[in-house]
Amino acid sequence: MQPIEKRMKIIPVHALKLGMFVSELDRPWLGTPFPLQGLLISAPWQIELLTELCYTVKVDPRHSQGIYYEAFDDGKILGTQRYYASPHTRLNFLEVLRRIREDTAERPKYLPRVHPQTQCSALEEEILYSARFIDDIRCTLKQVFDSVQTGEPLDLTHLTRQVRHVAEGISRNSEAILWLTYLKITDNYSYDHALDVSVRLMVFARFLGLPKSEVEQLGVVGLMQDIGKVQLPPELLCKAESLSEEEYRLLQTHVDSSLDILARQKELDPFIPGIVARHHERIDGSGYPRRLAGEALGLSAEMAGFIDTYCAIIRKRPYAITLSTQKAIAELVVMRGNRFRATIVDQFIQCMGIYPIGSLVELNTDEVAVVIQQNQVRRLRPRVLVIMNPDKTIERYPRSIDLLMEPLSPSGEEPYQIRRALPEDAYGINPRDFYLV
Repeated sequence: MQPIEKRMKIIPVHALKLGMFVSELDRPWLGTPFPLQGLLISAPWQIELLTELCYTVKVDPRHSQGIYYEAFDDGKILGTQRYYASPHTRLNFLEVLRRIREDTAERPKYLPRVHPQTQCSALEEEILYSARFIDDIRCTLKQVFDSVQTGEPLDLTHLTRQVRHVAEGISRNSEAILWLTYLKITDNYSYDHALDVSVRLMVFARFLGLPKSEVEQLGVVGLMQDIGKVQLPPELLCKAESLSEEEYRLLQTHVDSSLDILARQKELDPFIPGIVARHHERIDGSGYPRRLAGEALGLSAEMAGFIDTYCAIIRKRPYAITLSTQKAIAELVVMRGNRFRATIVDQFIQCMGIYPIGSLVELNTDEVAVVIQQNQVRRLRPRVLVIMNPDKTIERYPRSIDLLMEPLSPSGEEPYQIRRALPEDAYGINPRDFYLV
């Protein structure tokens, strides 16, 4: 007999109960008063309105919360089951991040449990568990860069295995791995950028539903696609002024240098150097080294170039200021349809979410918070960390609030909601100060 979760599909509207998550209607969402596709039943009036609009709805038990209800399939009762919202972890988010930064966190020995409803591991637990793999990659990456500079033989077997561990962490909780890229910042732009590209390329690939093997290969691509820059003059890479034509041509040679380095790797999947060769090409033909255009790039190469560009924008570089996530996305939107396909840009924005992790928001209580975890079902209700009081003074004891659970504001009259997104430097604060100390 199939598990009841898999057999449950459609129920009559009159069978709806508080806590059920409606994933589909028997009519288009467009034309209904509900703003988003997907509705958590939290009040009787929602059921009354759905009764006027529909005969049947599809209920997703993975996102239904703490209720008993009967499961129907073509009008037949299959049974009764209780579904729970994701359990709140006992770990304190801010404390976990501080311990990771101070390298005093005790690392769990066991694989984080993936919750059956959310299909994700707990954020804090995954951060603690996967931190060691990020540390391992940074260490191995330094060894690889040093070997290239000294001309020693290179072996990417160990690095490939470490990428696999990180890819598995991304499959359990991608946001935990993204937080680790924020927390593990070093003074070396090359290492930071390579890890940024690797992680975000895997996150994006998984979001697009690419095969597990390709996700891992793209992770290696992210680490290796600019390895040839190690052989360029340091003053060229650190130059704050615009490059001359001659300097720009020299910079472009790093693609061939990267391919030469990878060509010496035995048993390396040809997919990897193939992507490295094209990651600086652009669909409008403005890239290098071959000025390929359109379909000649291929999806994976275009993704690699896109993520490379995004990660360069959000990190401190000698020749440009660091942009917040929201400003970086706005800059990429300008390239939409010319340097990058519109679908790539649009899908990436979907992947990042309306309120990307680390972004600053103002709540309807006048408090200011940092987004610490997305809600893939209800994008307008992420989990946030309150860092400023209503009078805009610093909150001495920041607390996390899961907006999905619709907790009531202090007035008791309405639930917490996000009023608006804020620029990263709003009210003279930097949200990173709260988790990078």
